[in-house]
Amino acid sequence: EIDVGQVDRGASISGLSQYPGEAEKLFQPLSNLEVLGEPEMEKRGCDMVTVLKIRINANNTGLTIDQMEERRKTLHVAMFRNIVKELERDVKVKGVSVEG
Repeated sequence: EIDVGQVDRGASISGLSQYPGEAEKLFQPLSNLEVLGEPEMEKRGCDMVTVLKIRINANNTGLTIDQMEERRKTLHVAMFRNIVKELERDVKVKGVSVEG
């Protein structure tokens, strides 16, 4: 059983389900599932099942793929510039000319 709030409830995809009658939901990437309490045994129909009470917390601050790629690109460019500066410094210290 999943306890969801107004913000965390996810999108229903029951209409696309392979199993009619099941309530299937999609939650945001990087959502957190938190188990609440101890597992309980319940009778469902003719079967005994273990039930875990779970609360989901959607990650509303996660970056999009485009934002993550841009951040990574920025970090790589900055790292490259730093390496170039270090090489220029090291070459000057040893008195070697880098021009042709």
